[in-house]
Amino acid sequence: MEIRMTQLKLMLAAATATTMLATGAASAATHGNRAALKDLPTYSGTVAHFTITPRGAIDGMILSNGTEILFPPYLSTEIAYAVKQGDQVTVRGLKAAGEPVIRGVTINDATTHQRVVDNGPPAGFGPHHHDRATRMMADGKVAQVLYDPGGRRNGLLLENGTVLHLPPPEFGNQKIAALLKPGATVAAVGAGTANALGKAVMVRAIGPSFDALTRIAPPHRPHRFKPRGPMAGPGAWHHAEWQPRPSQPAPAK
Repeated sequence: MEIRMTQLKLMLAAATATTMLATGAASAATHGNRAALKDLPTYSGTVAHFTITPRGAIDGMILSNGTEILFPPYLSTEIAYAVKQGDQVTVRGLKAAGEPVIRGVTINDATTHQRVVDNGPPAGFGPHHHDRATRMMADGKVAQVLYDPGGRRNGLLLENGTVLHLPPPEFGNQKIAALLKPGATVAAVGAGTANALGKAVMVRAIGPSFDALTRIAPPHRPHRFKPRGPMAGPGAWHHAEWQPRPSQPAPAK
């Protein structure tokens, strides 16, 4: 029994050390440590789509090879000025194990010659710095599944560029599992924003059509999103999760 407990403690210690090494690199780089930046892996490609939060802030981009690059929403304005759809970019960051998603720390645009570095959130940054969410509808064919910084599935990118945000547990919901994969045709109702960068909806009901919707559970409180996994750390960002008010008007497509 003692031998087994010792083995278990050693395994836990090794896992903890590995996680600390991974998060340490991203954390140090996020806080402006130039020496740490050069130690982060680089990923290059062409920007095919931006992803936005349900309140309209840029929180990432999709490269033409399908790789998802995630950035905190407080960099939204900088990214909007520095990077355009179709630009060639090189990103430094950390990749979630087993999934095509990168937690970006720096981005260099070869077209505009601009550079964006995540130095942490500015003073006073909060979830309400962007557009107000309204009730919305969206439909289309699923292009790819989206992920959070820890590698958990948390959304869908439609072929028309719309981003559907869903709580990660819903990807285990057998009632809607067939809809949450590339090639599926979906219709969704929720709260979100449409602007020049795209359209995003925090889904509250989803189905193969608007006549056959399945209601899903809202995200859990508190309203602060805390990334898990190798990309979590002091530089990780806050992501607002909220529910549409019953008094809001009927969804508008």
